[in-house]
Amino acid sequence: MSRAEQLRTFIAVFRARSVTDGARERGLSQPAASQQLAILERAVGSPLFVRTPKGVEPTGRAVALYAEAASALDQLEAVLTGLDAHASGPSSAPLRIGSTAEFFSSLVLPRIDGTDVAVVASFGDDSQLLGQLERGELDVAVLSSVPGRRSLESVPFGQRRFVLVASPEIVPGAPFSTLSELGRWLAGQSWAAYSLELPITRRFWQTHLKRPFSARLRLVAPDLRAVTSAVERGIGCSILPRFVCAEALDDHRIVEVHPISDLIMGEPWFVCMRTGDRERPPVAEFVGLFDR
Repeated sequence: MSRAEQLRTFIAVFRARSVTDGARERGLSQPAASQQLAILERAVGSPLFVRTPKGVEPTGRAVALYAEAASALDQLEAVLTGLDAHASGPSSAPLRIGSTAEFFSSLVLPRIDGTDVAVVASFGDDSQLLGQLERGELDVAVLSSVPGRRSLESVPFGQRRFVLVASPEIVPGAPFSTLSELGRWLAGQSWAAYSLELPITRRFWQTHLKRPFSARLRLVAPDLRAVTSAVERGIGCSILPRFVCAEALDDHRIVEVHPISDLIMGEPWFVCMRTGDRERPPVAEFVGLFDR
């Protein structure tokens, strides 16, 4: 039994916060995984995990060992995968990032441009990305909520703010003097949206316009970039995150119908990772991109 195999099992258990789940990830029986951990604990001279009713918690020595070993083993796995596929693998493992496609296009790509960060991107919603992160399929995930998992930690880095937008061809020349006036105008317009549910839109109409949503829902597309394009073409108005449509606003391809950013609460963003991964060089570099 090699020391590398023991470290692989240690990392799987560390990430899963469970010997049983870590063993399953490694394709081992629970007793075999426990034996490998016991041998590794004797080698480092101290316990690595403390058992709890819900699984295991790493000791301080385990956190330090994980920080030392995880990145190197992840790089090794990438090389081995390349060899198994009869291809030359990269010299270092790429950072596996999960987010929405819109967030990656608008906010991640501009930040990694000009850096040496190698990236493999995965797109999905919060629940999908959270599952991938816990299973070790992602290194970091950008989520809109703090994951309530002991095995994960998060770093807040900003808020998603919203704007009410439309094509400049359909917006009246004079600004709306009241929200009631805005509501009457919007009721006669078409609407473009990300989903049929329209939670933010319906809440805004009910709370601030004092009327149920009654615009004609002309387009539903599960991609905010497509919704922005629809607004540009005059297909409908929409409430969009500013980061998605900032370029179109700057170029005056769309315009802000009425200021609403103070009326709709911003939604926070979090960079999430497995506990102990924050100090790994590629993860730390990525988190640092959003501190600038």
